Amino acid sequence: MCGITGIIDFRGHVEASTLARMRDTLMHRGPDDAGLWVSPDATVGLGHRRLSILDLSERGRQPMTDPAGRVQLVFNGEIYNFRSLRAELKATGATFRSDTDTEVIIQAYLRWGIDCLERLEGMFAFALYDSTEGVLWLVRDRLGIKPLVYSLEEGRLVFGSEIRAVLADESVPRDISPEATWDFFSYGYVPTPATIYKSIAKLPPGHLLRYSADKMELRSWWQPRFECLDTDPQTAANRLRELLDQAVVDYLVADVPTGSYLSGGVDSRIVTRQAARAFQAPKTAGRRLGGSNLHTFTIGFDEARRTETLPAAEAAREFGTIHAEQIVTRQMAHDLDETIVDMFDEPFAASSTIPMTYLARLARQKVTVALCGEGGDEIFGGYSWYRSWLKFQRPSFWRTASGKVARRVLEGILRHPKRRWRLPALGSVELYAQLMGAMSANDKACVFSPDMSRIMAGRDGAEYFRRHWRDDLPPIARMQYVDMMTFLPDLALARADRTSMYCGLELRVPLLNHHVVEHAIGLPQDIRNPNAELKGLFRQAMGHRLPESVRLRRKKGFSAPVKQWFMAEDLARLVAATRAEKPDLASQWLHPQLETFALRVKGSRAYKLWMFLQWIRRHG
Repeated sequence: MCGITGIIDFRGHVEASTLARMRDTLMHRGPDDAGLWVSPDATVGLGHRRLSILDLSERGRQPMTDPAGRVQLVFNGEIYNFRSLRAELKATGATFRSDTDTEVIIQAYLRWGIDCLERLEGMFAFALYDSTEGVLWLVRDRLGIKPLVYSLEEGRLVFGSEIRAVLADESVPRDISPEATWDFFSYGYVPTPATIYKSIAKLPPGHLLRYSADKMELRSWWQPRFECLDTDPQTAANRLRELLDQAVVDYLVADVPTGSYLSGGVDSRIVTRQAARAFQAPKTAGRRLGGSNLHTFTIGFDEARRTETLPAAEAAREFGTIHAEQIVTRQMAHDLDETIVDMFDEPFAASSTIPMTYLARLARQKVTVALCGEGGDEIFGGYSWYRSWLKFQRPSFWRTASGKVARRVLEGILRHPKRRWRLPALGSVELYAQLMGAMSANDKACVFSPDMSRIMAGRDGAEYFRRHWRDDLPPIARMQYVDMMTFLPDLALARADRTSMYCGLELRVPLLNHHVVEHAIGLPQDIRNPNAELKGLFRQAMGHRLPESVRLRRKKGFSAPVKQWFMAEDLARLVAATRAEKPDLASQWLHPQLETFALRVKGSRAYKLWMFLQWIRRHG
């Protein structure tokens, strides 16, 4: 895994010193090596920081080129089918100087052009400059596992794995986007393609950007396709099991020690079980596993109700792994405030970032590569809000006792002192946004200055979800599609990437192997989620691998106890400190009576405000 960055400016203004400065902001992503290339006419420059995983020799150094010098490539990620592609390319006459997946991408491009993307299996973000065509390609993988951001100002394209790399080019404007700031409080992250800065954008998942002297083109090269397969439930379950087992084995290949995140949940347990079996099986000729045994890692909390260390330890004993665990306390959570702000370069408020950071630190003490169960709920339909949304669609539910309680709770989310809030239409994207925890306009009016609230009037918390809402899909598929396009890349995968890479750890996600994904989402809903059962197909395929205690255990989200860790008094003091340290920004952005709101807000809303204030103090 690596960090990439670069500039293309056809006026010939690319300086190696600027490029080196940009590159070295990403040292945490690639502590092992660094490379730099600037074209002779100074129109293109590429920078690379390397975390060595495959072919640890200098032959794996980037930027990498082909023997003729036509192509220059900087690549972040892993191509898991690179060996089979390499054999196919060698059969057509291609020659290789290294044992890396990076060189396979170069040769695949020379053979098939940019259509080679459809042949790549893995997680990746890369920049490829074709000197013959005078074209720079920026590419992001299908599901957005690896990040890529860019800025285009006055014909100068600047890009990098993270925002900090782009900002290291002093020509890039640093104006903060009011719309992105407002949206952060809706979602807990800044939604793609925006960033917190007006001049910087995220390349969306499954997209590519083609840039040449005469034009820029941004287009999708992959889209999820729902309900396109015709099969029976048992065949579907068998095929899913085969695909997932193969993905886990493929994702273990490395020349460095390897481990797996392990919680008490189903997804990480299934991934870890198969990984442990791969280590214990006779080694296949030519297959390199990272180490002689699998390491596993678990994080718990000092609040016993939330911790999952006991079931994880039981699973580790069952699988025969080398296990380590750590308990995260309230003080440890606060110790990470500045670290989390520094990780993301923009406001980000997933409380699970706290345990994920400590988990990455724990894992990095023993391994360089780790597997995790990220993506299972989106791909197999497992989130609790799916059940709630389905339930809330039924008018009969609102006549029950629990329905009346639910209505009062939902009304309380957006209660206004002068008028009663009306429940969004049943089955609507607005109701879905409320279930996802979008902060109400009324709450935002208590956070932001009156001027800011007037400017943003009418911009609601469902806007991002509305862009991806598809009434043509069945109910669960509709929610899965929205989550795959929004929550998965912008929160779950961003969290996984930043927390691991900040610690110099490569995190792999076998449940998001695109063959697994395309099979799972391509099945009809009555096979994927029979009787609206969450993760129905997944449980059918993997149920015999899970003890009854795990199958029946109620789902727990991997979230931190923010109500206990971030108290109202702490938040009010932070508001006061922000006003004192950044008076101009505070007067521009913050409500004059924000301290009053801080004393009564709780949970995820409080954590959003906490992280926004921390970001203002550090980057504002």
